[in-house]
Amino acid sequence: MEIKPTILIVDDDRVSLSLLSKLVEKLDYNVVLAEDGMQAFEVIRSETIDLVIADYDMPRVNGLELLSKVRAGFPRLPFILVTAYSNLSVIREAWASGAFDFFQKPVYVDRLHQTIRLAIEYGHLSIARRKFSATEMQAPDQGLLNTGVIRELAAALERDDLLHIIEEFETHARIELEQVLRHSMVKDAVMVKSVAHRLAGTATNLGLIKISEQMRAIEASPENAIGNPDELDLCLEMSIHWLKHHLTQIFQDIAV
Repeated sequence: MEIKPTILIVDDDRVSLSLLSKLVEKLDYNVVLAEDGMQAFEVIRSETIDLVIADYDMPRVNGLELLSKVRAGFPRLPFILVTAYSNLSVIREAWASGAFDFFQKPVYVDRLHQTIRLAIEYGHLSIARRKFSATEMQAPDQGLLNTGVIRELAAALERDDLLHIIEEFETHARIELEQVLRHSMVKDAVMVKSVAHRLAGTATNLGLIKISEQMRAIEASPENAIGNPDELDLCLEMSIHWLKHHLTQIFQDIAV
């Protein structure tokens, strides 16, 4: 008899806790509940848990604090954070702290099903994301950016609005690249094509030529294994760095 994976769901709101637990149970998983982060960590220490899904906004120990404790004590246990709204700083910190993924409420069943499956089967794997110092970014590839598009965006949009869009892109592009790599590992060509198409389109709109070309190549052959994840990661980091650099220069020129 196959043993069903056990998922710990953590939320201080009992209605949300009950709703999410019912959705997960219908997907044929065992469910364990906790009403705050402290109780959740005690459950993790005493029971065999395959995945944690935790709300961010909880008293005493919030979702990020619980994530930190889980990563320190159980580094191979995948963790999904749930937020009630799109808080980019929370999402960025969760991603940097090792969260497998995040959900923004309301949680949709199709995405819940897909993400839980990936988290349980491959959540113990780590696709390392390097951090590049400024000295490694002194010589940009000539084909990295379409500076004409970037200048047009700077002329057409308010500075704060454009910088907010870039901030959103920076967060979601890293998430989408990670998703492309994960879906490629499990040979889910449909999802590889879908996510690569979305990322390529957004990159094109922001004048990020090279990352768009790389995503278009993946989109064209989504069934092929991706053999250069580090190069893709570096290209994305370089693209974001030089996009910000060019915008800073443009806005300084406008101010003068």
